[in-house]
Amino acid sequence: MAASGFVAYAIAIALVMSRVGGFMVLSPVPGAYVPQRVRAMLAVVLGLMVGLLMGPPKAELDFGLELLPLAVKEVIVGMLIGGAFRLVVIAAEFMAGLVSQASWLSAPSSLNPDLGGQTQAIGQISMMLALLLALATGVHRTVLAYLLESFRTLPVGTVTNVSGGIPPFLGLVGRSFDVGMSLALPVLGISLAVQTALALVSRVAPSLQIFNIGFAVLVGSGVVTFMASLPSISDGLLAYFQGIPSFLDELLLRMMGA
Repeated sequence: MAASGFVAYAIAIALVMSRVGGFMVLSPVPGAYVPQRVRAMLAVVLGLMVGLLMGPPKAELDFGLELLPLAVKEVIVGMLIGGAFRLVVIAAEFMAGLVSQASWLSAPSSLNPDLGGQTQAIGQISMMLALLLALATGVHRTVLAYLLESFRTLPVGTVTNVSGGIPPFLGLVGRSFDVGMSLALPVLGISLAVQTALALVSRVAPSLQIFNIGFAVLVGSGVVTFMASLPSISDGLLAYFQGIPSFLDELLLRMMGA
């Protein structure tokens, strides 16, 4: 291989790594619990494998400053694919936040490195449940397959309509919040009924220390309702996961300009 061809091949592999790295940044798998060194190694190994199997680049690539916007574009493409996977899982986190606020379980919290902030115990349980369901049903393999397919439909170095992928991605954000709200409705309904009953009791017997009793009743009813709703929550998450292929199809088609 000529020197110029070798340099172009090396640039193509670097662009492939940029897309894979963007995917790793937002994807919940392997996630923030995995050390950064391990995630970086995974991105390098996967990028090398894809780059070597992809063959010579289809576009003419020259070393220079013009590579910077190409690398940024590849990172954005990878982040859109990985972010779609993360948004689907985040629906469980949003649901848990609503449940925690409604049942007064938002006080105990811990650091969540995946979100870069504090999260409640129910949030941790819900995120672990969503990830276990995703891994058990092979959602991670589906998303990874679409990432690899993107190198065929959107070859590195070619024109890509990255802005076309923004509208469906924003639509997925709203859909995730909608699913999270739907999954939290049983706990929200019970909590509203309990708080209404406690308010009526406090009006009828204002001398009672209803706050002390009400706190325990509200927390207990919220936890019991949440545990009883876990089968339906799992079914709702699984149904939501089934829509990932159609969304990724639309995402890739939009970025192809179709």
